[in-house]
Amino acid sequence: MRALPREPYNLRVVWHSLGGLVMLIHCIQRVREGRPHHVRRLILLSPAGFHMVIPRMFQPLVYVWRPAMWYFKRVWRQQAFPVHLPTFMARLLAFKLTIDTSKLPAVGDLLQSIARLLLGGDRSAWDRALLMPHYAAAGMPLLSSWQVHHFIQLYTSRRCQLYDHGSAAANVAAYQQPQPPVLSECFHALRGVPVHLVAGQHDGVIPPVNIRCHYEAMQAAGVDVSYREFDYGHMDFTFSAKEELGYYVSSLLSRT
Repeated sequence: MRALPREPYNLRVVWHSLGGLVMLIHCIQRVREGRPHHVRRLILLSPAGFHMVIPRMFQPLVYVWRPAMWYFKRVWRQQAFPVHLPTFMARLLAFKLTIDTSKLPAVGDLLQSIARLLLGGDRSAWDRALLMPHYAAAGMPLLSSWQVHHFIQLYTSRRCQLYDHGSAAANVAAYQQPQPPVLSECFHALRGVPVHLVAGQHDGVIPPVNIRCHYEAMQAAGVDVSYREFDYGHMDFTFSAKEELGYYVSSLLSRT
């Protein structure tokens, strides 16, 4: 069978949170490799990458994570492990308990207040997220230990960089250099691609100060970048987006 010709295409991309960091890595790595990334416009809603400020509940994790990783590597002989509720019954009980308590006005308000306190004042509609049809006991969040470790590296290093494999030899094998590449030093690879950064004024997970670090680094690299804030919490961008955000994103997507 004769192969079909490869048609050129361009993408207008909208990503949220960790997805924004993933797309930045994709574009930069493609340029470093001399390959096209096919992205015409980037719209990043509260993107991860810079974590100068993190929620209060995550701060103790920074100090206990390294001993935990050492334990799993030396005792369990595992390089990575899942971070989640391990059984369906545990997820079912946690999901049902959260749903039931959120329906009690007083208890629901108390849980919202506790969540805001622990998440740096984040005002996301977490109770609405639980009512979404795709979110249930069978599909509760799951993280890799490497992902958690990477976020801790981003916070402790105060830089937006790729994953540090822990040794010069491992980094050379992965990146052809002893230290992981610093993405913010490679933002010049985004020249020619309009980038639109959006932050939530009440986002406690990735506060606006972190998004402004992206903005300032891109400006310094000569990237065509814009910055805007909405009266949102972190999850409001996906679970309870209002018309104003829809209009804004639609107007950007309609540009050539």
